[in-house]
Amino acid sequence: MNIRILCCCMLVAWGFASCVSVQTLSFDQLCPAEVSLPGQVESVAVVNNMPSIPLAKNSVATLGSLNGDGKQTAEAFAAALADSRYFNQVIICDLALNDKVASDNAEIRPLSKEEVGRLTRELGVDMLFSLDRVFVQNVKREVMYPGLIEPWPVVLTQVTPVLSIYSPVRERPLRVVAPVDSLDWDLDQMPSDKVLLKYVADFSAHLLARQVAPYWERTDRVYFAGGCVEMRDAAVCVNEGDWEGAKALWHSLYGKRKSGKVKGRAAINLALASEMLGKLDEARKWLDDAKKYVGSGSEEEQVWKFSALQLEKRMRQFPHLNIQMGRFGNNLSE
Repeated sequence: MNIRILCCCMLVAWGFASCVSVQTLSFDQLCPAEVSLPGQVESVAVVNNMPSIPLAKNSVATLGSLNGDGKQTAEAFAAALADSRYFNQVIICDLALNDKVASDNAEIRPLSKEEVGRLTRELGVDMLFSLDRVFVQNVKREVMYPGLIEPWPVVLTQVTPVLSIYSPVRERPLRVVAPVDSLDWDLDQMPSDKVLLKYVADFSAHLLARQVAPYWERTDRVYFAGGCVEMRDAAVCVNEGDWEGAKALWHSLYGKRKSGKVKGRAAINLALASEMLGKLDEARKWLDDAKKYVGSGSEEEQVWKFSALQLEKRMRQFPHLNIQMGRFGNNLSE
């Protein structure tokens, strides 16, 4: 989250400082799930293993701890998995497995190997996703926004869904995941418990789906687009999605210009073209080359740092993504 905020701030700064030479490219990028499941797992079931909670009210908004709604969250999670189109079949089990009543200190009830075996056989699936708990914590905070003289009161809703992943051939869960994220509301617009739990169910489903299935995320890159005819022509190619054409123009510019500044800009752009064409090692080499021509404190250095940060993140993700997308022939396009 902090990296995303930093990147957005850098992009805004460039927008004011260099409206002509630096352009922003926004696109949807496929990101790997947190957990890489075996390639033979094609059918999965979502089961509700959460304790029951009292019926939420429309007239009450609670500060403090709450428990999420198991039925709502399980259904939303199953729908999110189906929408990901990563599994051949996603089944929602309507049976509530946990007959306990939720409390703040209640322990999570693991499923036995016998339960997992019976459920996978009856549902005809390869793996079970057991929704065990959804912890919700509402905390009042005061936040300082730019331009305001006094802090603004908000309610921060921290959401922690807990999911156990079961295989019928294992005694214990294959993995337990518990991602943490938060929603926030103006204090005077905080929703009632009933409405809040619906938001929490959808939000938890979104968090959990990203744990077990690759997902699309909006991301940004920057490149140099002005200063000479070749740069402007290459920018047209970028707008048309012709990365081979843009790469050829930037490569020609890099080879025939003696100016270190131009070479640095062309090399940074060539790194982007290589990344977009799936050649990450080549992109790394172009960024290493560009660094020789980048002056300290210059606009080129800012763009180089941003590009290096994004490429490093992508290179860390790529091996996991290749493993997870192997069942689709490593097709990383929509």
